[in-house]
Amino acid sequence: MAFNIDPVTWKNFTSNENTGFGYKVIQKGESLLVSDPLIQHSHTQRGKIYDCSVTRGNCVPLAITVPDEAVNMSLGLSMSLDPQSSSAVVCGPTIPKNCDVTTYNGMCFKISSKNVVSKSVPSTLRECPTSQIDIAFLMDGSGSVHNVDFNKMKVFVIEMIKSFIDHDTQFAIAQFSTNCEIHHKFQVKNAKEWEDAVTRIRQQRGWTNTTMNNINILYRGARPSASKILVVITDGKSTEQFLNEAVQQAQEKNITQYAIGVGNAFNNVKAAKELAIIASLPTNKHVFKVTDFDALESIREQLKENIIAIEGYSLAIATAFGKKYAVMGAPRHKHTGQVTVSRIDNNPRNLKELDPPKPQIGSYFGAEVCVVDLNRDSRTVLLLVSAPTYIEPDREGKVFVYTFNHRLVGITGQRGRFGSSLASPADLNGDGYMDVLIGAPLEEDGQGSIYIFNGGAYQINPTYSQRIAGSSVRTGLRFFGISLSQSSLDQSKDSLPDIAVGAMGAVLLLRSRPIIHLETKVTYNPSKIPTGETERSLKNTMKVCFTMSLTANINYTIILDAKRQKYRAYFSPKNRFVNDVMNISLNKPTCKSHPFLIDNVFFHLNIFIPQLDFEINCGSDDICVDDLRMDFNFSGSTNIEVGIMQEINVTVFVENRGENSYNTLFTLSYPFGLSYRRIISKQGRVECVSLDSEQKGSFGETTCHISKPILKGNSQAVFHITYSISKENTFDQNVKFTARINSGNDQHSQTSELFREKSIGVKYGIYIALIRHEDSTLHINFTAQKFDSDKPVKQILKVENDFRELSFKVFIRVPVMLGDKSIWANKNIQIPGCVKQRDERPVVTDFVEVIRKERVVNCSVAVCAEFSCDDTLSKNERKFYNITGNVSSGWIEQTGLRAAVFQLVSSASLDYDKSKYVFFSSDSQQTAWSVKIDTQVEVYEEVNLTKEIAGGVIGGLLLLALITVALYKAGFFKSHYKELLENAEQSPEDGPTTK
Repeated sequence: MAFNIDPVTWKNFTSNENTGFGYKVIQKGESLLVSDPLIQHSHTQRGKIYDCSVTRGNCVPLAITVPDEAVNMSLGLSMSLDPQSSSAVVCGPTIPKNCDVTTYNGMCFKISSKNVVSKSVPSTLRECPTSQIDIAFLMDGSGSVHNVDFNKMKVFVIEMIKSFIDHDTQFAIAQFSTNCEIHHKFQVKNAKEWEDAVTRIRQQRGWTNTTMNNINILYRGARPSASKILVVITDGKSTEQFLNEAVQQAQEKNITQYAIGVGNAFNNVKAAKELAIIASLPTNKHVFKVTDFDALESIREQLKENIIAIEGYSLAIATAFGKKYAVMGAPRHKHTGQVTVSRIDNNPRNLKELDPPKPQIGSYFGAEVCVVDLNRDSRTVLLLVSAPTYIEPDREGKVFVYTFNHRLVGITGQRGRFGSSLASPADLNGDGYMDVLIGAPLEEDGQGSIYIFNGGAYQINPTYSQRIAGSSVRTGLRFFGISLSQSSLDQSKDSLPDIAVGAMGAVLLLRSRPIIHLETKVTYNPSKIPTGETERSLKNTMKVCFTMSLTANINYTIILDAKRQKYRAYFSPKNRFVNDVMNISLNKPTCKSHPFLIDNVFFHLNIFIPQLDFEINCGSDDICVDDLRMDFNFSGSTNIEVGIMQEINVTVFVENRGENSYNTLFTLSYPFGLSYRRIISKQGRVECVSLDSEQKGSFGETTCHISKPILKGNSQAVFHITYSISKENTFDQNVKFTARINSGNDQHSQTSELFREKSIGVKYGIYIALIRHEDSTLHINFTAQKFDSDKPVKQILKVENDFRELSFKVFIRVPVMLGDKSIWANKNIQIPGCVKQRDERPVVTDFVEVIRKERVVNCSVAVCAEFSCDDTLSKNERKFYNITGNVSSGWIEQTGLRAAVFQLVSSASLDYDKSKYVFFSSDSQQTAWSVKIDTQVEVYEEVNLTKEIAGGVIGGLLLLALITVALYKAGFFKSHYKELLENAEQSPEDGPTTK
């Protein structure tokens, strides 16, 4: 059976490769629906759907009226087709809505078989989801609970309240025993008030009655829109007779119930059953049985995780036993992924959770789910679940097959995100069973590929039947296999299914090839060549028969004695070829006979090829016993450093301490991923040839002749074999080299050392840079008169990975307290993506003297919060960690300095698996360096100029008064008009005056 998908593209549709054209593709009628969810065609609109006509060969965007509130919805991020109606559904799930936190909503549009687009579903965005939680605690106060354990129970309740008090949460507390006592109805208090209130609760000591009928009273103060949680903590079997009815009441009020069983009283079947009745479904998420109260702390974290849940994003519908099931993937569940299978009847009991067989953090188990109906009887036989970032030493990505224990994997040596897309579109090989397509868009450095796995009666063949590389389909393709059409149509009109494959900026339509079963049978008459001597050529007849699953004419060629240049059989003199045609009927054997002759010359012709050997000088006994000693080393290298070392040298020592050794042959096997480069002889004559390994798991082999033909006694040979190291290959943690030496001598000394095996470790070169981001706050200032203010500060760490994909841990240390004063206004400072580990005490106790001298506030003088950040970066990827908050000024007062500039220094360091990786540095320091993220904090004394200003004003006034007096005495203020009148009165003779 041959490959049945033609890798030569039949039709292709392309767009700008900088967009997401081809992210999803659907075969629909005589066209393809192709999405581009990344194209930004207006300020508020993102995503387009194209109708690509197979006959016309062009793509036209569909006119889809998107509501104004559907801002940047990424239309086409998901698409699905109903094969029966040929209607499609396209969705955009990234519509932001500002609630307490920004939430992302989605809308979908139905596209009919004639490309008529319906209105959006839903027509408007949903209201903001409530983030309110009302938690009620029911504490067992019966006499069977010891006083010490009851106090521990109260501690557990206090810790639970502290965990949720920042989530807009109300709490109520009741104690049940012979009677139910409600200590606190739903109300708002701070953590300290709740702690005091719970501490004051006294144990009733009576019978264990859960009294869940009092739920109505307990929840009277609950908020209508809040999520309602009931936590029942008990140590013994309930004596209440109406438990089922009480539980039903809680379910009707949509109260999520958790049952925590404490003590040995829950080891019997009846008690375990009661726990299951109290709790919500599924019970494995809501029932906890512990042997003592010390386990309550571990349960608290699990309860917190269950209440604040994580949703998945992949979905498929399965049909089995006449029922429909929703298969939902949650690839980020607990960082490892999970798939939930639930019957579509709103019954939470009909739910099953599938966890990865070997959980792996970051594997994205459940990223894609696909149901397979192998024999097309409308019943789901298999469920495929992909984990595209599941890492193995020689590959990336895996697809798990349920219900059978099979796993599908791609070729070795590839980091291809195998399983990024899944489809079971058609029976591609014509055997009556549906086949499976799997995309690996990152294989071959991002060119991508797809795999075809053939289905059978009850399972999928775990060995792929065909792999189609993007490079073989079209030059320059990127991410070939990022999407696959979920159904297949015969769009090429050749009665065979076609498949549509998406790439970055392109969609390609590939045709199936017809599958033909051809059986060939050849018989001879006579069946054996007689060995009796004869002077004539022997006659024989060849009968050729073909049986084929097709009616057709076959052209065939027969070559007699095909492997010999000087042939012994022929159809006619000097002709051993025959070409013929045979008409084959469907599934019926068709035969034809061809007589031929066999030459008789080879029966009595003996060929002798003489050989001239060297004289073997072995003394009087003519027996040479050599004593070969061989060893090798790695020329000082302790590890193969992939990505740093380009070559590795193997130094070989060969010595003969016995008699002459003839045709001495040294063989060294070396691992896949190394390539033979050269040999340099330091002593002796050495000639080598080498054959590299072509597949992982096998070994290459270098063969060297040592001083051929004779390695004389008491002589040596020393030489270096150089191998180049492929930086793209992955190796085992240790790789093995095996050396053997032999000769043509009949005997070897018992002291000979003819075999050596050595291993060398493998490490991978990495270069990951820790950089203070340029947007970090450079400088803030405070006045010495105000030590109760604060100012915003942002310290940003940028992590850049320039080499291979790497999982690492970043430790960030942030000064949070100097002496007894907090440095940050928010004492519980957090770094998104990181977990606080501990508070690190400073090494310096007298910090004032040190700070006054060095003006640096770091972890040597201040208490530092240490954060651990686990992450994985691909090649050329970067990550940012933000330390944000308000820095207060209160801590500065302790230094006694009223004018100074301090450096507030946070630090970051890198940790990684040093047994696997080696840090590459140009200065040959094989350790990753750390980085400081600093901000200048200036304090200055505000100058008070009140006295100077007052003195200046008073002095100015006095000066003005003196000047005024002087001017007055000088007559500066006397009227000029008055002066004229006085002059006129003194001189009347000058003329008449007018009045």
